[in-house]
Amino acid sequence: MVRALLASVLLLALGAYASSEYDYVSYAGYKAIRATITTEEQVSVIEKMGMDVWSHDSVATMDDLTINVNPEQLAALESLDVQYHVLNHDVGASIAAEREELLHREATPLQPQFGVAINATAPAWYNSYHTAAEIFQYLQTMANSFPSLMKYTASIGTTVNNNPIPALVITGTSGNNKKKVFVQGGQHAREWVGPATVVFLIESLVANYSKNDQFGRDAKELMDTTEFYVVPLLNVDGYLFSWSSNRLWRKNRRLVSGTSTYGVDLNRNWDGANWCNLGASKTPSSDTYCGPSAFSEPETQVSSRWFKANGPYAGSIDYHSYSQLMLRPWGHVNTPPADEARLKQLGDGYAAAIRSYSNRVYRSIPSYQLYYTTGTASDNWKWTSGVNSPLSYTVELRPPEGDSAGFQLPANQIAPNCAENWAAFVYFVKDIKA
Repeated sequence: MVRALLASVLLLALGAYASSEYDYVSYAGYKAIRATITTEEQVSVIEKMGMDVWSHDSVATMDDLTINVNPEQLAALESLDVQYHVLNHDVGASIAAEREELLHREATPLQPQFGVAINATAPAWYNSYHTAAEIFQYLQTMANSFPSLMKYTASIGTTVNNNPIPALVITGTSGNNKKKVFVQGGQHAREWVGPATVVFLIESLVANYSKNDQFGRDAKELMDTTEFYVVPLLNVDGYLFSWSSNRLWRKNRRLVSGTSTYGVDLNRNWDGANWCNLGASKTPSSDTYCGPSAFSEPETQVSSRWFKANGPYAGSIDYHSYSQLMLRPWGHVNTPPADEARLKQLGDGYAAAIRSYSNRVYRSIPSYQLYYTTGTASDNWKWTSGVNSPLSYTVELRPPEGDSAGFQLPANQIAPNCAENWAAFVYFVKDIKA
């Protein structure tokens, strides 16, 4: 009865956005484990059984993996003498607890009081995760409150399920010859803290623009020297599905032609060098399924088209979770790009700014050192397809690799996560040039 009531409440909270109805995936019996992979046979079993690898250094280098496994999958790993320890003994219970918390959260005011301060309590908005409809309404209300600083476009295009994809342009009222920075969140549905972080950055810029404190002075400097182009939540369909039906859903909601399988991994669907040859799968049931062709998905088409139409850019960040990483090109080869020294300096500085603010450790590394991959937005397409090649990064947010929370970062960590990334974002934008 409680589960049925909770599902009903959360479906109602989705608002006018379309999402197919499915029985909620409970993940009963699943465990999150940290496993040390030492043989090709073990790698093969992980791939063939479709195990959900949450974080890793690299499958290819036989390193430690965090994997969400059911009893059958765990038994298969044990039969191959895989050494592991359990991070979360009951993933299903964690998901149920999170849904119960969402059910009982306080209602968000229709007219929020905007403004965030790094050294003070963040607004109540950041005490909880929010549905897509709530996020977009919050941003629309913010745009109405700061019309001279922020233009909200309700739709720059639509998803597979014809849901609108919003975007924003943000800049100050002073300054000329401004550089441009592109920010995106929510390519992967289950990474809820990504869109939350992007919303926080937006609010930090516009709501504090006129304040006479250090936070306000930072916001004003950034706004008066920069135009920000922001897609806060790209994978709208997948995000809706992660609320209504499967908390750990990653992909979009494409029904793959000729199959009963859903979903393309949007961050493997961008064109670029060696597309879908490394770190991506051509098997539709895989969580890293790249799609039938590059840019086959309306979501990547919409974002890439808007990106190109508004460039060139001085810098770009795509926010994901998790593992606390600042990833730079390349992802598909281990040879450094021509601007490696500059990319490393800026990435290291971003990580250092977080360390200085919160003492959290983010690793700044080339993407290939995590794992080889192709078809990604930040470390492949934006560098190999002639789109003005900005200083382009993927940020993996809290929690750290090997943490038991996985993609379910506790709600009480949303604001601290956002605040430390604001401190790093200030450094990032100040350091890049037009």
